[in-house]
Amino acid sequence: MKFMRSILISLGLSALSLSPALGQSDPSAYQVKQEKRISDEERVVRGDKLKAYSIHPISAQVKQVEMPDTLTRGTHSFTSAERRSMAVAYLGNTYSPWQSKIFFDRAVRLPDFVYFSGFQGLLFNPQEVRWYDTKSPFTFIRYQKMLFADDTLEELLDLTLSTNLGKHLNLGGTFNRANAFGFYESNKNKSTRYRIFGSYTSDRYDLYAYVANDRHRMTENGGVTDLDYLRNPDKYTNGRVRIGSRDIPVLISSDRLINSLSSGHAYAMHRYKLGSYRPKNEPRQAEKQADGKTKEGQPDSLVFVPVGSLTHTIYYNKRSRSFYARSQDDLWQKVFGPAVIIREREDAASGQLISYIQPQDSMQMTSLSNTLSLSLIEGFRPWVKFGLSAYLRNENHSVSMFDDRVGHVRRIDRFFSTFAGGTMTRTSGEGLNFSALGEVGILGRDLGALHLEGDIRTRFRIAGKAFSLGADARLLNHRPSYFASRHHGTYEWWGERELQFVRRLELGARVSLDSWGSWAEARTATLNNYIYWDASRQVQQLDDLAQVIMLRMGHTGKAGSLNWAFSAAYQTSTHEKAIPLPTLAAEGDMWLDFLLFGVLRIHLGAQAYWHTAYYAPTYAPTIQQFISQQEMQIGGGAPLLNAYANFRLKNARFYVRAYNLGEAFMDNDRLSLHRYPYNPMHFQAGIVFDLNN
Repeated sequence: MKFMRSILISLGLSALSLSPALGQSDPSAYQVKQEKRISDEERVVRGDKLKAYSIHPISAQVKQVEMPDTLTRGTHSFTSAERRSMAVAYLGNTYSPWQSKIFFDRAVRLPDFVYFSGFQGLLFNPQEVRWYDTKSPFTFIRYQKMLFADDTLEELLDLTLSTNLGKHLNLGGTFNRANAFGFYESNKNKSTRYRIFGSYTSDRYDLYAYVANDRHRMTENGGVTDLDYLRNPDKYTNGRVRIGSRDIPVLISSDRLINSLSSGHAYAMHRYKLGSYRPKNEPRQAEKQADGKTKEGQPDSLVFVPVGSLTHTIYYNKRSRSFYARSQDDLWQKVFGPAVIIREREDAASGQLISYIQPQDSMQMTSLSNTLSLSLIEGFRPWVKFGLSAYLRNENHSVSMFDDRVGHVRRIDRFFSTFAGGTMTRTSGEGLNFSALGEVGILGRDLGALHLEGDIRTRFRIAGKAFSLGADARLLNHRPSYFASRHHGTYEWWGERELQFVRRLELGARVSLDSWGSWAEARTATLNNYIYWDASRQVQQLDDLAQVIMLRMGHTGKAGSLNWAFSAAYQTSTHEKAIPLPTLAAEGDMWLDFLLFGVLRIHLGAQAYWHTAYYAPTYAPTIQQFISQQEMQIGGGAPLLNAYANFRLKNARFYVRAYNLGEAFMDNDRLSLHRYPYNPMHFQAGIVFDLNN
C-alpha cells in the first residue's frame, strides 16, 4: 500500500508541475522516448512507412520491434525447425512438437496447459504478436512447397494484411496454414491459425486488441522401430537405388493415432494517459511590426506530454486437447502397456457390456485474466530517468478431464490466483538502461508464489570500437502447472501426490563487441524441485538441487562478397537423467552476397548443425512430452548440412534449398532424438511478397 500511495503522490505532483511557462527549455525534450528494437537494415529498407510493435505482457509497455521475416538473409529457413535454436529435437516433420537442446533457449517454466509445451513459438500469444502502424496498406505473403515430392507434400501459406484508417486506427489480420504429409509413415501434421487485430492510439487513450485461434493436428507414429534402416539402408534396397523413407517401419502405422490441440483466445489492452499539452516549440524572439512595435512569436503547435497511465488488460484463453485412436485392437496395449481407462460399450446383439481399450482422452482448460496497472512514464521530465508501474492481476481457471476408469465421468476443477507486483524500467538512457520486475501471489492457488527478475545493460566505446554489456537475474518460486500435477488419461494417470513449488535461480551476462561482430554469453541456473517425465512416462520431481551452466559465443563477419556467421555453446548439467544436454553444440553459415544486373540480390550459402552425443530424450504421444531415455545416445557423428540460394528483387523474395545435403556423401544416422529422425535429403522452394517496403 505504501508503494501504491507513493506512485499516486508522484503522479499528482508531476501533473501539477506541467503547467506551461515561458523561459523553459524546448518542451520536445519532455516527450516520452519509445524504445526501439529494429536493425539498421530495416531502417534503411522501410524508413517510417511501416512500424511494428509488441506489448509487454505485464507492464503493457509498447515497444517498436523489428518486423518478422522482412530481410533477405534467412528467407530459406524462416519456418524451419533449425532456425528456432542452435540445436533442436523434433519429430522430423517441421510443424511437429519440438524442444531446444540448449537449455536456456527453452521456456523458463511449463505452460499452464502442458500439452502445448512442445509448441514454443508456434502459437499466438500476447507476448509475441505484432501490431502495426503503416502509411500505406501492408501485405505480406509467404508460400513455400516441397519440390519433386508430391507424396511427401509440405506446403505453407502465411498471409498478413494491415492498413491504417486515418492517423489513429489500424486494422489487420493474419492467416497461417501449414499442411505437411511428412516423409515417414503416419507423420502427417496440419495447422491452421488466424488472428484479427486492431489498434487505436491517441494522445490520451490507446487500445490494442485481437481475437485468434490456433489448431494443430498431428498423426502419431511412435517413431522408427528399426534404426538399421537408417544406418544401413543398402541392406533393404531390393535392387532399388535408394530405400524410400516411407518404407522404414514405424511403431504405429495407417494414421490410426491422432493428437489434436486447439487454442481460442481474445486479448485487449486499453489505457488512459494522464498528462497535459505543451508547446512543441518555444516562443520565437519578438518580431518588429511595420509600426515599429514588437510582437511576441507564438508556438507552432502543442504536443501532449503523458505523465502516467491507468491500464486495464484482459486475456481470455480456451485450450483443449484430444488424443484418440481410430481403431480398437490389441496394438495399443503392445505399444503403451496396460491401460488405466478400460472403456465399456453395449453389444448390439447380446445387450451386454463389452470392455475394450481405445485412447479417447480429452482435456480442457479455460482461463480469464484481468490486470489493472498504474504507471509513471519514463522521460516526461528530463529528471525522470525511469518509469514505474504497480499492478494487480487476477486469474480464474476452469479445467475438465475424465475422472473415472471407464471414461464416462468428467472432473471439473475451478480455482483462482491473485498477484500483486511492480516494475521499474529505463529504456531511453544514453549509457545505462535497466528493467526490474517483482511479483508475489497474494491469494488463491498460487499463494506464496514469487517472481523476481531484472536486467541491466550499457553501451560504450573504447578506442573508437563499440561495446555493449548486459547482465540479468531471475528468481522464480511457482506452483507447478495444473496438468503437470494432474493428468487422467488412458495410459497415464497421476495426481495422487501434490507436487512441490518449483524454484529457479538464474544468472546471466553477455558482452558484445559490436564493431567486430562478436559476442559471448555465460548463464547458470540453480533448480529445485525440477519437473521432468521419466522413461515410463510418469511425472517426476527432483528432490536434489540441479545446476546447469552454459557458455555460448558467436561471430559474424565478411570479406568482400563472402559472409559468415558461427556460434558454439558449451553446457553441462549436474543431473543428466532429468536434464540431458549435449556438452557441445555448434552451427555455421557461410554465404556469398552479391548483386546481379544491379537489381537482383543473391545469397548463395551453406549451413551446418552439429552437437556431441548424449542421451537425447524421446517423445511420448500419450502425454505429448519429451521423456528421458537411457537406451542410446544421439549425435556426435556427421553434421546436418543444408545448401540454399536466396533471391530478392524489389518487393519479392524467393529461394531454393537442399535439406540434409550431407546424406548424399556422408554416413548419417539423421536422428533428431531417440527413434525420431530428421527428414531425408530433399529440395524445397518458396516465395515471399512484401508489398510495403
